[in-house]
Amino acid sequence: MRGRPFPFLRRLPALLSCLLLLTALPVFAVQQPAVSDGMPGYQHTAWRVGQGAPGDIWDIVQDRQGMLWLATGSGLYRFDGRRFERQAAPAGTRFPSTNMVTLGLDGGDGGLWIGYFQAGISQFTQERLRSFGRPQGVPVGVVPRFAHDRNGRLWAAVNGGLRWFDGHRWQEPPASFGLPQRRVQWVLQDRHGTFWVLADLQIWRRPPGAARFEATGIAVSQMASLVESPLGEIWLADRVRGTSPLANAHGLLPAEEREARRLPGLVASRLQFTADGALWATLSPHGGVARVTFDGQQAVRMERFDAAQGLTATSAVPVLADREGNIWVGTNLGLNRFRAHSVQTLSVGPTDPYRSLVRASDGRVYGYGEDLKLFDLRRPLLGGSAAQLQATARQAPTPVWQFDWINLARTVSGHTTLIPLPAPFTGQPLHALLFADADQAWACAGERAVLHYTDNRWRRETRLPEQACSSLARTDDGALLLGYADGTLRRLHGGTVNTFGAAEGLSVGPVTALLQHKGLLLVAGEAGLAARSGNGRFLPVRTDMAGVLEGITGMVADANGLLWLNGSRGLVRLQVATLRSALRNDQAIAPRLFDAVDGMPGIALQSGPIPTAVLAADGLLWLATNQGLAWLDTRQSHINTMAPGVRIGDVLYGSTQAPLQEGLRLPAGTTQLQIDYVALSLARPERNRYRYRLSGVDDAWQEAGASTRAYYTNLAPGHYRFEVEAANEDGIWSSTPASRSFHIAPTFLQTAWFKLLCVCVVMAALALAVRVRSRQLAALFRARLQERNGERERIARDLHDTLLQGSQGLILRLHAISQSAQTPEPVRTQLESAMLLAERNLAEGRERVNALRDAPFAGRDLASALADVHAEYAGQGTNPLRLTMEGTPPPLQAEAAEEVFLIGREAIRNALRHAQASAIEVELSYGTRCFLLHVRDDGVGIASDNAGGGHWGMQGMRERAQRLGAELQLWTRPGLGTEVALSVPARRLYHRHPSRWRWPWSRTSHD
Repeated sequence: MRGRPFPFLRRLPALLSCLLLLTALPVFAVQQPAVSDGMPGYQHTAWRVGQGAPGDIWDIVQDRQGMLWLATGSGLYRFDGRRFERQAAPAGTRFPSTNMVTLGLDGGDGGLWIGYFQAGISQFTQERLRSFGRPQGVPVGVVPRFAHDRNGRLWAAVNGGLRWFDGHRWQEPPASFGLPQRRVQWVLQDRHGTFWVLADLQIWRRPPGAARFEATGIAVSQMASLVESPLGEIWLADRVRGTSPLANAHGLLPAEEREARRLPGLVASRLQFTADGALWATLSPHGGVARVTFDGQQAVRMERFDAAQGLTATSAVPVLADREGNIWVGTNLGLNRFRAHSVQTLSVGPTDPYRSLVRASDGRVYGYGEDLKLFDLRRPLLGGSAAQLQATARQAPTPVWQFDWINLARTVSGHTTLIPLPAPFTGQPLHALLFADADQAWACAGERAVLHYTDNRWRRETRLPEQACSSLARTDDGALLLGYADGTLRRLHGGTVNTFGAAEGLSVGPVTALLQHKGLLLVAGEAGLAARSGNGRFLPVRTDMAGVLEGITGMVADANGLLWLNGSRGLVRLQVATLRSALRNDQAIAPRLFDAVDGMPGIALQSGPIPTAVLAADGLLWLATNQGLAWLDTRQSHINTMAPGVRIGDVLYGSTQAPLQEGLRLPAGTTQLQIDYVALSLARPERNRYRYRLSGVDDAWQEAGASTRAYYTNLAPGHYRFEVEAANEDGIWSSTPASRSFHIAPTFLQTAWFKLLCVCVVMAALALAVRVRSRQLAALFRARLQERNGERERIARDLHDTLLQGSQGLILRLHAISQSAQTPEPVRTQLESAMLLAERNLAEGRERVNALRDAPFAGRDLASALADVHAEYAGQGTNPLRLTMEGTPPPLQAEAAEEVFLIGREAIRNALRHAQASAIEVELSYGTRCFLLHVRDDGVGIASDNAGGGHWGMQGMRERAQRLGAELQLWTRPGLGTEVALSVPARRLYHRHPSRWRWPWSRTSHD
């Protein structure tokens, strides 16, 4: 009997075909990553229309200084992180349109290229605007993109065709390029040298070294765009098929791979890759912004952020990653910034209000709540569910310590055992805990107990005072540190207890955390932080942020030399080396604060017995906050190493505000200035710090904190140079300061001419005062001279009428007696001798009276007057006189000439009467600056300075010379004669010649 085949065999070919088809499906399957709303790893900041931001933002670029430029439907804007400024065209020019859609950086002078919706192209700098339309080669249509090829040539994608710029006009590529000249949407030069063009709804490329463009055969939709990834892959955003990779360094990807990696759910307007390999996209036509993360080539997750999550609008186009890692997204209702969190929140951990952390002896960190359920917090597990974290925690290889406020708990192999405190401390609250290792624990409980759990039983520490501590820690050498609520610190090592308090410089209030790291002991309290290096005193740690070191309840040091402090303001980072230097030099430090903007969920817990900061062996820093558990990866730097540029803005003087340009001249009378400046660091602009100085005013840098304005008053005219530096949120300062020079013009009262005029006026006033005073002194001198002459004449009359007349009568009487017959001869002889002596005295007295009555000089010239003196006293033939004169005698002042004559007469008389000289020499010299009189003799000399004949003597000669303002000198040696020298300044002796010009207020002198 012939049977029929088994039915299965008949269906075998069909089954094999289905199996092959199922096997091949993954090759052609597109990627569908898990989608979630919100971006918990990023801080979003929005600037909305109505808050200063523009609307209809179509493109964003960042210039070399760090400034953001926005092409909008209402014109060109720039943004420095604080203010939006609409940019006006340079003076005398205007933009062809305000509807700007594309921006490109100029590779030459740092300007911008602007593409318009329907108005061509412009080249813009602060000083110049050049516009190009159809006459300059730009076709009609939207300008979606600019790009430079590897030769530096600038290309523009215009709907009406591709163009390149030759420096003067835009040129159309020749037909030999093989490129269609319509519907050009995008241009891109990749790092491998290939130039990509989207034209006529196709993708074209020009490989390195090729002269022609070649078609790829890949069709695209309208308004498609391209972007290059950090790995060098070219990705395409197509508004119909979604987003997919296009090519890599080896060329076009196979169609199967492009399809397998395609993201059909990511319909994007623009694409932007970040340094971590994530893909950002603005969704078209609506849907906000999306972020796609990859595991290799597989897209694993897509996070979406739309208006419901805080985006300024659901319609977004441009997306830009700036040089500091911020992501900027423009919408039709404002600008958005996304900044990656440094601190990440654990979203699947304990849900109890109080969450604790503990580090096991193997370096693993576990979290738990009041229910004591452990969560394993190792790095590879953070993406898992709460059940997964709990399941791995139950398999912990080492014992794990916990607490429930009145008991300790120890979990071994998933089994938890409660360890109550010993009597009489059972049930008393725990104030501080320290888990030294897997088998030891220290506890401060109640009001007086310090307990040590070891060998499965409690022991009370009797070496310490009966005082419960508020904080516990171990040192590198195994010593136990105990901090107390009264602000003291004790160190227990072996049998020695050391106590530190205010006498040792420790003054931080109730102690909340302790840490010893490489010889540096840190004590945190409610009032701040103190540090002790080696065996020195405790020193307060000062910062430039008030209160940032208060309420520290957790401190750790990582392997990179950084200190992490969890406190009431957030997480604080300090560099150990910087802290040591600040303590040595008594300086304030600039800490880095991680707060809500950095992802910190709340602040550190303030009321727990264990530290709130724990460092795991895998480098994750775990933090217990009042809003849950969080972590920070210490293996990443979390430092913004980009030194900020600084832009100096406007200067305000009086009621005028203008840009502070180099060489600006400010009007005369300007004494007060306000100068604006801003750091071009866009990550945390509110955390930027500044310092500035003005040459000629500031001797050193002026710390300005976060202020972006400098004020100056009482400025004098002159040249000034203003300099400003900035530091970003991580304390990285500008490499070079920004500077501007300016000049303040002087008013007439501040000019050198006015000052010279003032000097001249002062000098004229002084001259006038001197002249007036001289006249007063001359008048006083004349009055005194007249008074003296009158007194001399009165004395002369009195002497003549009394003494001389009486003496003459006496001589006559004696003469009569001597002629009497009754007078004996001897008496007569004596009387005649006495009368002879009396006559000589009478003659001398008469001479003196004549000298008092009439000035002996009497207006004669000095030479003849002195010659008459010699002739009168020397007689004929004896003591010859040699008289010489140099220069022409000028008119002399009568009073001064008389004084000179009297000094000369006294010198001649002394030589005749006392020197026994055989010859006398008198020399007169009329110089232009002074008058010289020399009287020399060859006599016996003068024995002393006080010697001299006559009434006046040498003392009288010196007094006359002093009154005259002259200098009198005497040279004499016994047996060698005597010389008297008189030097009189010309101005004291000569009559001055009248000036050729006179001050208007001066009067002609008739003296």
